[in-house]
Amino acid sequence: MKYERRELLLLCLILLLAAGLRLTRLDLIEFKYDEATWARSALAIVHEGRFPALGMVSSLGPYHPPLMSYILALPFALSRDPRLAAGWIALLGVAAVALTWWIGRTYFGRRVGLLAALFFAACPWAVIHSRKIWTQSRAVLTLLFIAAALSLVTRRKPWALTGALAAIGLLISIHLGGLAFIPVLLLLALLFRRSIRPLPLLTGLALLALILSPYLLYDARHDWPNLRGLTNLAGQEATLDLQAPRMAAMIVGGHHLQDLAGERFSDFNGSIFNLRWLDQVEMALLWIGLAWLIYRVGRELLTNRGRLSSDGAARLVLLLWFSVPVALLLRHAAPLHPHDLNLLYPVQHLIIALLVVDVASHPSRIAPHILRLVSCVFISLLLLWHIYLQQSLLTFVDTHDTPGGYGAPVKYALAAVNRAENLQSETESAELISLLPGADPRYDGQAAVFDVLLGPAPRPVDGRQALVFPAHPAIYLADPGAEPALTMLADMGAEVEPPLPLRAGSDAAYRLFRRQPDAIDAPHPWGGDPARWALRPGSGQASGVLLLGYDFSGDVRPGGAVRWTLYWRVEGIPPIEGDLHWFNHLMGEDGAQWGQMDGVGLPVSEWRVGDTVLTWFDIPISADAPPPPYFIRSGMYTYPDVVTISLLDVAGNPAGQFIELGPIGQ
Repeated sequence: MKYERRELLLLCLILLLAAGLRLTRLDLIEFKYDEATWARSALAIVHEGRFPALGMVSSLGPYHPPLMSYILALPFALSRDPRLAAGWIALLGVAAVALTWWIGRTYFGRRVGLLAALFFAACPWAVIHSRKIWTQSRAVLTLLFIAAALSLVTRRKPWALTGALAAIGLLISIHLGGLAFIPVLLLLALLFRRSIRPLPLLTGLALLALILSPYLLYDARHDWPNLRGLTNLAGQEATLDLQAPRMAAMIVGGHHLQDLAGERFSDFNGSIFNLRWLDQVEMALLWIGLAWLIYRVGRELLTNRGRLSSDGAARLVLLLWFSVPVALLLRHAAPLHPHDLNLLYPVQHLIIALLVVDVASHPSRIAPHILRLVSCVFISLLLLWHIYLQQSLLTFVDTHDTPGGYGAPVKYALAAVNRAENLQSETESAELISLLPGADPRYDGQAAVFDVLLGPAPRPVDGRQALVFPAHPAIYLADPGAEPALTMLADMGAEVEPPLPLRAGSDAAYRLFRRQPDAIDAPHPWGGDPARWALRPGSGQASGVLLLGYDFSGDVRPGGAVRWTLYWRVEGIPPIEGDLHWFNHLMGEDGAQWGQMDGVGLPVSEWRVGDTVLTWFDIPISADAPPPPYFIRSGMYTYPDVVTISLLDVAGNPAGQFIELGPIGQ
């Protein structure tokens, strides 16, 4: 196959465009819970040697296979910076553009290849999705499958089936949505069964099983939870509508890209020129192109008594590529999102390019030069519009809060991390503590994000439940959602840097504090014998907790709520599995219980000897409670087995299961 110099020049320009849109402004990528979870899995491979058999849980329940973790391990072996990983995914997106050209050129001609690659390179939805650290960025693998399928049906190469089955294994391993390509291949194998040979088929099935074996073996050892979850989806209540084909057309260009502005979509629309009619025209071209494909394939089947030429077979592959995944999503148990249709990329652009080239090549009453001029003007306008739209969106999300839409750009979290680490290096023997709205990176979004950005050394604390004062200097990086710990820390006057907004113009900001070790006095000190709890039920060994005192605030009356704060010190780290939780029972003078709140406060894994810890619990008071005063009975129990542990007296003997504090509300 010979390539003209002009064609190669145009291809280079298209790839430069694809790279420019995907690889620039990477500091504006989203980095939220999903992206951070995949990053943490990749980092575990690199730094801990943990090779996962499962990926991230899907929105429908079953877990995805783990291939994405291994793909991301390469960039995360070089740096924890998610921009590098996003750049790696973006490079795969550029490779997908190159593969689009090659497939288009090989099976449909030079002009189809160049035009489809150009459309795909500039597609705003495709560009946004190809910059994200997630499993939806899989166009390269999709194109490898399609290349093998085309080779099987157009060139009758039996071993192409082996490649197609291996590609399906990779597609499923990166996202369960890859299962949609199994019926595509089954239909092609049925229609072109004369190209099927036993040895390539068996080899392909063996490769498919080998690729999926870690996932399947894990599932088999755990009673098939993911397989059962997939089969149960068929029995779930679902909606049957045309949302899937509408969304498949929407993501061909920039239609509804303003949805990423969330609640500010009208502000975004008002900030840009309105050339959205170009997206409407492109979507119309997609539907016309699909109708043209159906007509061409159907006519050839009727004319040739069920047989297809190489061109007809290639067109059939495009038709099945688009229609089968869309048909499978006509019935859906959960709302569809644009990324759910990413497995189609870039078939829409190949279909449109094929239509445009077919029309341009067809004899017409319109002068050829006029038709070419109209086509060139439209393509140029569409290209400029898509570049402008995508870049305008990035600028908008950089300077506006977009609740319900695009997440805060990662550059602001990185800036906060850099400032915190600089403060830590400037403060001798300082510990870095991150105050977050949730401290477990397995479940809490910001905890997952900062676990990646900061690494394992800094200590995460859930500012909704606790505040920690170490026995040495501390630097605090506080998320705006870490209340009430953030307000309490600010009231102590320890803020040392100006707030860093979550994005330009945002009212929410990261805040930085520095605190030297100092005594923390409880407003209501405990004045009795030292109050310590046993390590475990029936043990005389102390758990390491020493009660210092308490505080309370709020609406202390029937139907109200009291914020109950315990002040305690860590004297030792208990060698236990699981955790220790607090219980707090609000009692009336009559000894009856009128409210309760339990919680972990600070997990044992985050205790350090010498810490002074404040943990608070919002206790609702029954509307039927008598008037105050009330007393609070506080104690501890093991978790998750939930066994109450005893208080210890000065001799280390059991001294009851709770300590009664108060009165409150007098």
